[in-house]
Amino acid sequence: MDSYEASESRFADVRAARERRKARREDYDAPPYDNFGMEDTAPKKGSLVRVVVTQAVVCAVLLGGLFAAQKALPNTYRQLRAAYTQIMKTDMSVKEVWAAAKAVFASLKEDIYVMAPYREATTMPAADAKGGIDIALEYAARRCAVAPLRTTARPFRPVEEGTLSSPFGYRIHPITGEEGVHTGMDIAAQEGAPVAAAFHGTVTETGEGGGYGKYVVMEHAGGLRTLYAHCSEVAAAEGMVLRPGEVIAYVGSTGSSTGPHLHFEVRLNGLRCDPAPLFGAEGYGVREEEGASNR
Repeated sequence: MDSYEASESRFADVRAARERRKARREDYDAPPYDNFGMEDTAPKKGSLVRVVVTQAVVCAVLLGGLFAAQKALPNTYRQLRAAYTQIMKTDMSVKEVWAAAKAVFASLKEDIYVMAPYREATTMPAADAKGGIDIALEYAARRCAVAPLRTTARPFRPVEEGTLSSPFGYRIHPITGEEGVHTGMDIAAQEGAPVAAAFHGTVTETGEGGGYGKYVVMEHAGGLRTLYAHCSEVAAAEGMVLRPGEVIAYVGSTGSSTGPHLHFEVRLNGLRCDPAPLFGAEGYGVREEEGASNR
């Protein structure tokens, strides 16, 4: 009898130890949180897939909206991108970032966004407005290219409405009366008319002086440079990267000039080239009588 009771006691100890081990395994496999008797909040099977799919759909909608805005509202898209780039480049506090974001969205109420404020021209152009600095005949051969210039990209008209008052090449200077070679083309236009970048490029120089008056120089690909001179005001700053058609200055009569016009000059690896072939048949025509079209 004693032997039977002792055996039962040992079996009871073994069962108790087994139950304790089982309880420990269950505690180890349980979630590492306690829901305090509330309904089980552990992630259900497939919830991770739903989260990933939802995030993918949201990202697709955002990208689609961004693409649609780029196509439908290009000016607004460029403005937002420029503002975002500026904010990311600048060390700002959270308060300053919030203020900058509010200013950007407030500016979106404007219908037109350009690099510089657009202004209506104020006066009609003179048919013979011209000027600039010519190269002496003895140096022209070394500084000018005779072959017509061609580019793979179609240029944007630097002045929308204008008349060719002095083409590239030989001429008698309208002010000095000396013989020389005109290194660009003079486009007579209204005082204050916007001057646009002809090609995509970087503004490398702005200034005022000599016969060019106020001027802008842009550098493009392949050794190409363009010069815009006699401006009444320069709107672009050095270092700006601009696309074709963006406003860089306004037509004026500064420097050596007989009236409001733009001196547009093209240089390829240092050589002055005739800009006229770039515009083809739609180039600037020579005014034959008052009121004639430049087309």
